Amino acid sequence: MDNNNLENLKEVSNGHGGKREGAGRAKGSMNKATKEQKIVEAEFKQRVLASMDELINSQMNLAQGCQMLFKIHTETDSKGKTTRNKPELVTCQDEIEGYLAGDYETDTEDYYFITTEKPDNKALDSLIDRVFGKATNKMELSGKDGKEIGRKEK
Repeated sequence: MDNNNLENLKEVSNGHGGKREGAGRAKGSMNKATKEQKIVEAEFKQRVLASMDELINSQMNLAQGCQMLFKIHTETDSKGKTTRNKPELVTCQDEIEGYLAGDYETDTEDYYFITTEKPDNKALDSLIDRVFGKATNKMELSGKDGKEIGRKEK
């Protein structure tokens, strides 16, 4: 195509296509999906903030390791046959406090024992990072002259 044909095309143009003044979404406005996402994020943040004490306590428990109280209930039938049930996790706060206070006798049908879980290192790191900031994994080395090792001067 030569330049004359291009000029003719510009003159014949019917005004469709290309940039039009005032067309499209206003600058800085969000589309519908982005607005919905922001609303969901805000609601999620509010739920997390409302439960912050419980979440921090849970993470502290993970970081320190957990102690759990289990109970094995033993039953003796009329014929004198003894059966032991599977260990069951004790969740009743009164029963836990009673066990720790020594209120339960050793000759009862229930056998109690405490088990522990190891501390979770990721939970420890997360708590420390939140308080002191994330540690950098960057190391700078310098020679006796104080200049960085491995850099050549120009």
